[in-house]
This record gives sequence, structure tokens and C-alpha cells, in this order.
Amino acid sequence: MADRLLSQGDIETEIMRLSEDLESETYRYADIADLAATSEADYKLSAARLMVALVSSPGKMTAQERQARVDAESDGPYRVWKINEARRQASKEALLSLRARLDSLRTLSANIRNQT
Repeated sequence: MADRLLSQGDIETEIMRLSEDLESETYRYADIADLAATSEADYKLSAARLMVALVSSPGKMTAQERQARVDAESDGPYRVWKINEARRQASKEALLSLRARLDSLRTLSANIRNQT
């Protein structure tokens, strides 16, 4: 699109396409945000249960040792949470990018209207 002049129709078509992409990404973001929140809750519950089990077990252990054991034992849920959180953040960035592109197209559209 950058090598040719855009018509009002081209811009309106692109605005409609981006609007649909924005709507789809918004729903995707909601799904990913739910998944990230659930993953975080799963990790925190797993870590809390491990901590309670370690605290109530016989033998002495420093707080750092207990935390290290909890971290080692809950690495799976932690990894799932962090990956889902990264996906949520990527979707958020995609939404911001789509909005910025729409704003640019609106500006172009206004410029073309003013020239005619």
C-alpha cells in the first residue's frame, strides 16, 4: 500500500478490516486473560499447599530452604502461568498496535476528505 496513492475507498476497506481484527483480538485477549488468571491461581495454590506441607513436616529447615523446595516442586504450574501471562501481554500489545493503525488510517481518511 505504501507505493501507491490510497483512495478513500481503500482506506475505508482497511479500516473495516482492522476493526474486525480488533474485535477478534479483543475476544482472544479476554480468553487469554482468563487462562492466565486461572494459571496464576493454580500456581499459587500449588505453592501454598507445598509450603504448608513443608512447614508441618518434621525437621528443621530455613525459610530460604523451604522456599527453594516450593519453587522446585511447583516449577510446572509456575511455567504454565508465566507462559500464559506472556501470551496475555503479547495480545495486549497486538491490541495497542491495531488501535494505533486504526488511528493512522482515520488521519489519512480525514486528510483525503479535506483535499476533496
